[in-house]
Amino acid sequence: MNEKYFIFPDSKQQEALSSPSPSPELSEVGGKALSLIKTSELHFPVPPGFVLTVSFFQPWLEQIKQTKAWKSFISRLPTNSDPESNVTKEDCDAIKEQCKKILKLTADQRSYIQDALKATFGHDTDGDLGIVAVRSSSPEEDLAGSSFAGGYDTSLGVTSAGLQDAIVDSFASLFDHRIYLYKIQHGMAADTPRIAIIVQRQISSDVSGVGFSLNPNNNCFDEIVISSNFGLGESVVSGIITPDTYVVDSFDPSKMEVISKKVAEKSSAIWLDEVSGGTHQESNKSPTAQALTDNQILEVARMVSDVEDKYFDGSPADIEWAFHDNTLYLLQARPVTAYVPLFPEMITERGTEKRLYLDVMVMTQGFSDPLSTLGLDMWKTFLAMMKPTMSTEGFDGLMFNIHGREYMNISNMLMMTGGSAMVNSALRTYDKSLDRAFDSIDLKDYTPSYVPSGTKGIFGKSIKQLLTTIPNILRGLYYGKDSMKQYVEDTNAMLEHCHIHRYPDDKPMVEVYDELTKTYEEVVPQVGGIVSGLISKALLHRMFRNCEGSEDNLINLSMDLNGNPTSEMGHFMVQLASRREIQETETSEQFLKKLSEGSFSDEFTSLYSDYLKRFGCRGTREIDVATPRMYEKQDELFDALKQIDAEKNQIINVRERRDKAYQELLSMAREMGKEKTFVHHASVMQGVLGYREHPKYMLVVVTDACRRHALQVAKDFVKKGRLENAEQIFSLTMDQISRAQKDDEIDLLPLVRANLKPVEEVSHVKNWPILIDSRGKIIRGKREITEVKEGLLIGDPISPGPGIVRGRAKVLMDPYEKPLETGEILVARFTEPSWTPLFISAGGVLMEIGGPMQHGAIIAREYGIPCVSGIDNATKLVKDGDLLELDGSAGTVQIISDDAL
Repeated sequence: MNEKYFIFPDSKQQEALSSPSPSPELSEVGGKALSLIKTSELHFPVPPGFVLTVSFFQPWLEQIKQTKAWKSFISRLPTNSDPESNVTKEDCDAIKEQCKKILKLTADQRSYIQDALKATFGHDTDGDLGIVAVRSSSPEEDLAGSSFAGGYDTSLGVTSAGLQDAIVDSFASLFDHRIYLYKIQHGMAADTPRIAIIVQRQISSDVSGVGFSLNPNNNCFDEIVISSNFGLGESVVSGIITPDTYVVDSFDPSKMEVISKKVAEKSSAIWLDEVSGGTHQESNKSPTAQALTDNQILEVARMVSDVEDKYFDGSPADIEWAFHDNTLYLLQARPVTAYVPLFPEMITERGTEKRLYLDVMVMTQGFSDPLSTLGLDMWKTFLAMMKPTMSTEGFDGLMFNIHGREYMNISNMLMMTGGSAMVNSALRTYDKSLDRAFDSIDLKDYTPSYVPSGTKGIFGKSIKQLLTTIPNILRGLYYGKDSMKQYVEDTNAMLEHCHIHRYPDDKPMVEVYDELTKTYEEVVPQVGGIVSGLISKALLHRMFRNCEGSEDNLINLSMDLNGNPTSEMGHFMVQLASRREIQETETSEQFLKKLSEGSFSDEFTSLYSDYLKRFGCRGTREIDVATPRMYEKQDELFDALKQIDAEKNQIINVRERRDKAYQELLSMAREMGKEKTFVHHASVMQGVLGYREHPKYMLVVVTDACRRHALQVAKDFVKKGRLENAEQIFSLTMDQISRAQKDDEIDLLPLVRANLKPVEEVSHVKNWPILIDSRGKIIRGKREITEVKEGLLIGDPISPGPGIVRGRAKVLMDPYEKPLETGEILVARFTEPSWTPLFISAGGVLMEIGGPMQHGAIIAREYGIPCVSGIDNATKLVKDGDLLELDGSAGTVQIISDDAL
């Protein structure tokens, strides 16, 4: 099609049409105009208007592309050889200036506009046009994946005399620097500008505003949020006033209810000048009056709901609306672009029983990215094997896995015997922020009316599984460290097997995984004795509960525990960092070259090889088989070693502090006549408790062995043209890989694309919430805060360390993003074992998420580093170089102004 305009008549004209005209393509009219056309066809009360299409403005684009300003702009765009953008605001302004200087409507364009005006309003500009609004409609604007909100120019109160200038202004805004930056940041082409422009009857609004079909503050699909002010909606969308805000419960659409009203002091409003055109701003006579009546609030809510259902097929909607003479009009409809979607399988129907979900990966591992297809398949199989009571198939059990994510179904848990106790004793005590979240809701709202089939018998199975660990617990309480000898021998043998053994390429992936996990399944239950360490720790705290100064000593006593592989990795790295082979080598390139040439001493080479054998399998997001391992990125390993100050780090004094604490507690125990009891339980705790991270470490070892086999198989698939690259193997399940190994006729690429599609559709979500319900509501707790002084961030105490520390902040989103200098305070969203080298040098740690059992907390305590967690947006609130005072005992972080020093 090459149409120059499309009309959208008012609802009465629309009804009079015998058959609606064919709808234009998005590429012709842009997202904003297409929504007006479509909603008009659906008989929503849209003020009439028309859109001048992309084709209409082709002559203007050709004219602009001949200017020096455009050619200069093009020469500064990023290229493959020079990906940096050199375009400045002045470059963009120069094009806009040319637009306003040289662009005029051609005779043909004037004729198209006259035809559009007659078709829409019944007359042309020679008659009384009335007042219209002129606004842009880009083919890239107001789409589900993008929003140029506020970027393009809009002209309100336009008369016949000002129509051409208003159209030119909207066209010129196509070249605004803000638009350019948005396109570059979102990977859109900047050298092929396109725009359509809407001309629409201007409503002289008495009250207007915006409405969202979901609550943008908590993501709830069943809460409609409406903002309003007197006059035109420009005062609301531009932010010149604080509007009224109303929240409507839409869980039952037939019984909508206003559940919240915040009536603001709306100091002014923007009004349409119905005589001469244009707008003016004036003070509101009653600034604290409610802009909408309760009935009008519900009327707007019903419109929002109808737009969501009828136009967006149930996807969240954002509308602009207006009342004039008690008649409600729809001015715009857009998809909501910034929200956390739920996978369709997790959503319950509006008005039915809701479910509550907990994101296990965010809670336990800290990272928010999805696991690969193969990674999740292996993880869920492993979990079902090790914890058979945690069903991972379907939605009727306690756990389910979906599109790279793993969730715990809290609603189902509540219906099993002992379920409420599990929520209170296991989940609420895991993380204080999670405890606050649970405290903010009534679990009865999420309790099913029936017992899900997957929860039946779980309590009995749990008791049976617990009974099998009792011998190991008793053995641990009696023998302490010696109780772990067999486990250590078996896991060392397993480590050796995984390190050196290679399976034939044609051995099915499922069989390799089953063989490795069978050995793991036989070995790991022995570590159940770590419960004895927890018992001894609790008994020690009880023993010294009334002794002054004992708390810090008990914390120090539990530092650097025997058997913690992550702590051992840190010690090993300090040992490597102290070697002259590391200290005297300047770059990773030099290091790798010397290593390949055999230039290093046999002693160092042996030490380095032993490190790779034991810990080379670790890395970022290490439980995912798709993640490259440290032995595959030895340049990064070298850089990490170079960051460590071998003479001044957290590890050097940690054992001295632990031994000092032991002696002081021993002295207290003697005074109480409990020396033998103390010595025994201290031995059990120190000898056993460190192994609590060891099963995960062995899982990573097994995962790495599976990774190596998967890559062997992938090479063959790539060679045969069945995959485009080896990494695509991780976008297949174990069963799909195994069947493809036996059957060359199976087409793998469609399977890869099908597996990736649901994950890619939510790839824009970077920070998934820990707790969310089946209607999209993100459950967040509220921290009880009294008076807070400026710059004070309040979180949760995770590790007290040596006390209050001061240091400059280093904000990192990735462990190898930039160096962390000794004594700096590490600020991160979360940490995992690949961050261990940074803890060696850190003066303190501040995290957005992470409870006392996550990696960051455990290693902080092991190394005696003060650590605070649970501060939302810490990585944004704190900037590199900020001076921080971190109190790990109180859970506070003070940002200190340099002026205060």
